[in-house]
Amino acid sequence: MFDIGAMELFVVAVLALVVVGPKDLPRLLRTVGGFVRKIRELASEFKDGVEELAAEADRQTDPFADLRKKEGLRPGMSPEEITNHIMANRDKEASEEQGDRPADASKGDRPSGGDAA
Repeated sequence: MFDIGAMELFVVAVLALVVVGPKDLPRLLRTVGGFVRKIRELASEFKDGVEELAAEADRQTDPFADLRKKEGLRPGMSPEEITNHIMANRDKEASEEQGDRPADASKGDRPSGGDAA
């Protein structure tokens, strides 16, 4: 990532030893290690969040997925075909409902012979 070679690491180690001193160097290395660990954890959480958002965006790319599933539509249908298919299904459902209503209404309108007295 930073493209640091062995020579650069050696120079940084010598400078740290001279500036910080051998007594405080282990504490400094623990502190730096803790920072590196936190940064890696944050980077991992960020990566997971981005992957989750990408997966959610993939799920939402087809806004008609629920409609396709409900109406039994093929993925390759044109908008006109979809409209015609849905309208045909709606007309079919409406005619079935109208066919049921007169039968139910005729049962309710029929006078009963024993209750008229």
